[in-house]
Amino acid sequence: MTKRISNISLCFFFLVGVLACISQSLAEKKGEGPVIYLDKTSHTFPPVFEGVELSHTFTVFNRGTANLDLKKVTHS
Repeated sequence: MTKRISNISLCFFFLVGVLACISQSLAEKKGEGPVIYLDKTSHTFPPVFEGVELSHTFTVFNRGTANLDLKKVTHS
């Protein structure tokens, strides 16, 4: 029973991933709406002493035809 539920869950997540990829590629092909693109999605800072201020700039591109509105940016 547990193996069956595991297989169903695996298939479900695979299907969701495939649908997400298809919808993203369709949006890019149509060129309609905003399409966000980042050349780099993460950054690791080197070890530093406590109290040192660090910053990094990410460049965000809009490869779509509509305005891209960023409503919230968070750190991890």
